[in-house]
Amino acid sequence: MAEKKASPANSEKQNNVGTLQKGIKAIKPLQDFWNKFNNDWSWTLSAALAYNLLLAMLPFFLALLALLGIFLGGLDQQAFSRLVNNIVVFFPSATATQIAAILNAARAELLRASGILWFSSIAFAIFNGSRFFVLIENCFGIIYHLRSRRFIAQNVMAIGMLLLFIVLVPIAIIAGTVPSLAIAALQNTPLGNMSGSITNVIEHLGGLIASYVLFQAIYIVVPNKRIRFRNSWRGAVLATLLLQLYLAFFPMYVEYFLTGVVAAVGSALILLIFFYYFAMILFLGAEINAFTAEKVSVTPNLVTLVHEATAEE
Repeated sequence: MAEKKASPANSEKQNNVGTLQKGIKAIKPLQDFWNKFNNDWSWTLSAALAYNLLLAMLPFFLALLALLGIFLGGLDQQAFSRLVNNIVVFFPSATATQIAAILNAARAELLRASGILWFSSIAFAIFNGSRFFVLIENCFGIIYHLRSRRFIAQNVMAIGMLLLFIVLVPIAIIAGTVPSLAIAALQNTPLGNMSGSITNVIEHLGGLIASYVLFQAIYIVVPNKRIRFRNSWRGAVLATLLLQLYLAFFPMYVEYFLTGVVAAVGSALILLIFFYYFAMILFLGAEINAFTAEKVSVTPNLVTLVHEATAEE
């Protein structure tokens, strides 16, 4: 018997169905990633981390000033002013006043303390500042489906990360002087007219490197799991690029959308909003690493998981 040929209408319908199925299959990973990002409470945890980071700024700067004072033999007013100026440039210009105020408060606290009280202040500052990394570990535990470290191991990690960032600050400041040195060196050369452009390139490159080191260190060290470089670089690169874009556009966001709100609520709101989106970028990079490299599966949201784990059979 002769085979029954499919009509042109049926063939077109089958092709459309096949194309639709391929499209659904192609976007399925994106849908799963979006569900995981939402189910892990990334939006809510970003708010918690932003508030924690705002509280951690004073103890962090207090510990930074104390340790720099120890190794540099003290910080006079001129040296402190230079330090403030060098630290402020790492934040958006809209937050410069708030960062400078926190640094001044930290210095005033150190000047008031002496003897045992001074050492106690530093110890409490290091401990309180390290709570930021404890919270990040707990949040990463949700993203990577991991248990938290035990108390001692967790605090060793958190304090170690805090000290690492305190060490990185002077290094970043020293690296930040490279553009001015480059301008001075190029003034009497054929490249003197291009020194401004070269300086901008160096500054942006320095910002990219500093941001990448920041995210890469967090993604490898903080999770309670051995994370290899090949499983963490994607999130670090994405977070670095997003942070640089964020730093560039945040001043405009403040100018056009937050002026009235800040006048009514207070300037601390600027820092809180800045830290919120920084936390969002941090978690987005971690989600990328967990989903694409570590193959962490999508699970129901936290409330559903708790209900399923505790519901009576």
